[in-house]
Amino acid sequence: MTFNLIYMAKPVYGGWVTFTAHLSLKYNCDIYKVGKRTEPNKRKFGYGVNYQNLRIDDLIEKDKLLITAVDKHYWKYLHLFPKGTKLVIHDPTELKGKNNSLVGLLNNFEIITIRESVQSFLREKYNKDSIFLRHPFHTYEKSNEKSEYYSTCISRIDFDKNIHHILDANKYLDEERKISIFGAENRLYVFHKLKDMDFEKYWKGKYPKTLPLRYEDKDILNNCAFVVDMSIIVGDGGGTQYTFLEAIYHDCALILHKDWVEKGNTFKDKYNCYVVGHTDNVGKEISEIIQRGVNDEYRVIIKNAQQLLKKHTTNDWNSLSVKN
Repeated sequence: MTFNLIYMAKPVYGGWVTFTAHLSLKYNCDIYKVGKRTEPNKRKFGYGVNYQNLRIDDLIEKDKLLITAVDKHYWKYLHLFPKGTKLVIHDPTELKGKNNSLVGLLNNFEIITIRESVQSFLREKYNKDSIFLRHPFHTYEKSNEKSEYYSTCISRIDFDKNIHHILDANKYLDEERKISIFGAENRLYVFHKLKDMDFEKYWKGKYPKTLPLRYEDKDILNNCAFVVDMSIIVGDGGGTQYTFLEAIYHDCALILHKDWVEKGNTFKDKYNCYVVGHTDNVGKEISEIIQRGVNDEYRVIIKNAQQLLKKHTTNDWNSLSVKN
């Protein structure tokens, strides 16, 4: 499979970017963005891959097009793509928004979803069938150095990531086991939800777009014990995200919220992850798991989680037809 990947969104961090990079690395695909002019040279996309800016009229002339992400800033171009162009929808929020052009043009595209919950959402709400394919994962070379962090959070700092639960957990944790927080921040979320929770004390900042993940030129995940991710997205969940897969790849145990886990059957509590959210004090639940540390239950979780990762390192995306 060799598609021409089109990234049609503003964010330069987060799941859309990581997905596009892994797809490019795993299947040797070129990446393009819509630009005001066609540029002869490529620019850095992140994670070791590059992209090229093309004018929209040059872009739509290419064959084997696959749009890896689209946001409202690029809706105006959607009607120009050939019918049957492949387009990935990552979560239901991409179909929100007043005058969302994508909703009206769904039948013009062959839609690919990367979680079964999103596939069901599209079918039930829009009567639109889609192809379900798991996130592709490029098995990059790990570093030999060990992380200095015992527990981390590597998701974006945003409303749907519920970072306040993680800051609550730090109130109960011993100093050496407190959760270090990494990621690009939504400043509105920080101001409204985290300003009185010692966020700045535990937030290390953004990490550069490299594989493996590094901060201040040190490995974040290699030998880290726990990765906490409290993602909850309405109409989504159950499956994996890249933060989950990166954690599993580095033998870190995942701590997830039940409102994500219960949307599917991928994750099971104390089998391939830990699940919290059973009480009103989610932070306390998180802290109790981390304080117990590495034990026999932990080792079973690490072993079973590797079976999930295998499903993302196989060549599922080769099953896509490359005909436009």
